[in-house]
Amino acid sequence: MSRSRSRLLIAAHDIDVYLDYRRVLRGIDFTVCGGQCWVVHGGNGSGKTTLLRALYGDYPPAWGGHIERRGIVSGVPLEEFRRWCAIVAPHLQSDPPAYDSAVEIVVSGLRSSIGLDAPPSAAEQRRALRALAEMGLLERSGQRLRELSYGQARRVLFARALVLRPRLLLLDEPLAGIDRDTRRVLRERIDAFVAAGGAVVMSSHHRDEWPQHTSHELQLDAGRMHYVGAVRR
Repeated sequence: MSRSRSRLLIAAHDIDVYLDYRRVLRGIDFTVCGGQCWVVHGGNGSGKTTLLRALYGDYPPAWGGHIERRGIVSGVPLEEFRRWCAIVAPHLQSDPPAYDSAVEIVVSGLRSSIGLDAPPSAAEQRRALRALAEMGLLERSGQRLRELSYGQARRVLFARALVLRPRLLLLDEPLAGIDRDTRRVLRERIDAFVAAGGAVVMSSHHRDEWPQHTSHELQLDAGRMHYVGAVRR
């Protein structure tokens, strides 16, 4: 096995994705390995969010293409992939479970769920509180997401993702709409994650948001790949 294959975490093989009978992505083909940071960029409606959610498994590719996930073969449930892949996305912040506190939202990251079907265990609560403390939000652990500022809520979602200790982070415009201090903190977290060998696929509108360790880019135009490969300096 080649070194690149041994480090492969996820790969899209010529995938098309349809939403409401409309083709949103077409012919997407790229591979993400450990230690890489991919930035997906393009105009509004180019398919960035759809791509990230397809990688996570929310949207299946059309017949003829497939998504390869490390260790996930026929008969292995997608939940096994979500034990080591975490996502931060607008839908998690805009419509959180109504009565879940920040610590409960972070615990849901350990279960790869939206909302909880049972109260947190003592061990889950300890891990969640530690993750919130690392984001400077320990004192906010009992508050609901809607009671926090926009930047604080984004930090909660990062705590929810990182508490899983993932190998792959999928980040949908994670630095959009937040204050300068929160943006700096989250960029530092992303760069530290990649420097430690993790992989990131992140969408962004603005080049000044790209992490320092960005290694690859994928430019989308109306759902097609306009450029894919190493970062153009």
